[in-house]
Amino acid sequence: MSDNLINIYFNSDEKSMKIKNTLVQRLKDRDFYITDDPSDSASLNICIGGDGSFLRAVHDSNFSQIPFVGINTGHLGFYQEILISQIDSFIDNFINKKYKLTKLSLISAKLFKSGKFKELFALNEFAIKSDNSRICHLNVYIDEYHLERFAGDGLIVSTPSGSTAYNFSVGGSVLYQELKGYQLSPIAPINSKAYRSLTNSIVMPDNSVLKIVPIKGELNNLEIINDGVLIPLEDTDHIEFNFGLKSINKLVFNPNWYWINIKDKFL
Repeated sequence: MSDNLINIYFNSDEKSMKIKNTLVQRLKDRDFYITDDPSDSASLNICIGGDGSFLRAVHDSNFSQIPFVGINTGHLGFYQEILISQIDSFIDNFINKKYKLTKLSLISAKLFKSGKFKELFALNEFAIKSDNSRICHLNVYIDEYHLERFAGDGLIVSTPSGSTAYNFSVGGSVLYQELKGYQLSPIAPINSKAYRSLTNSIVMPDNSVLKIVPIKGELNNLEIINDGVLIPLEDTDHIEFNFGLKSINKLVFNPNWYWINIKDKFL
């Protein structure tokens, strides 16, 4: 690993490109080497844009273990801590190691089909929904125990760091980003004489395995959304979710950053 080599991921909008050019020059002035073509030898991944850009960078890097930090040029900034006006102080603090290294755990989803599976990872969440706005009918198991036969618009499985995203918008709980557990939240659940679905989210420990089995006859009508990217669930027998098998590293410069974000965005 080269202490002076830095990867930069960036949005292609005009504002982000302008900030990227400024940042590159400031870093070069401090004897750093910059690459747009990510290197496994870099000491830092910098992402310029909003939270969506941060998620894309994490996926594009194949969940690199090189620490990430975000410079915010978007609207939301749960992952993007550094403001444009703070670029110089950020570089100083990075050089002087005035930061905390945090681990953000990922959720894995194994999509089983005829005894084989494809594994996906998400930093924020997976959402299972119908591809045609019909009601989803899903059997839900936790550690092989049948919990419910869900009926509604869908289910969200989210990480603590992703709990403030789609999960929050459907009424799920906010979990501190370093908690060892994950969350299942319903999207417009139906609770009536005909259907009995939980109407609130469930928080599970990190060692619990969540299994979701589509009701027969609906296998070709479902899709899974992985951090905003849609994937059809054609002929998928069932999905198994695990938490904490993989993580990314993120630098935090302000110890109160998480609570500042909560207050700024929601209160």
